[in-house]
Amino acid sequence: MKLVRQGNFNDAIPHFKNSYDFFSQHKWIDNYRYLALLSSSLMSYSEMALCNTAFCYGQIGDRQQAVYYYEQALQEYPDSGLAKAGLAMLKAV
Repeated sequence: MKLVRQGNFNDAIPHFKNSYDFFSQHKWIDNYRYLALLSSSLMSYSEMALCNTAFCYGQIGDRQQAVYYYEQALQEYPDSGLAKAGLAMLKAV
């Protein structure tokens, strides 16, 4: 997130992808994040990683990849408000 705040979207993308891969391979950590990581987040880290990846692609102007990652988030998390909002924004532009 530090890279995103700095506007380094290209550099942030691989970190979000690595995060997604890690939490996909270790689903129990994500499922029990409130115990394992002391996180009270209602959104899973996998969902966040996909949406953050999509956001970064959108910020660098790669609309196709942004749509791909938002759609992947919706496939895995059909109720993802963040992914729905991101797709709606991309479609409106």
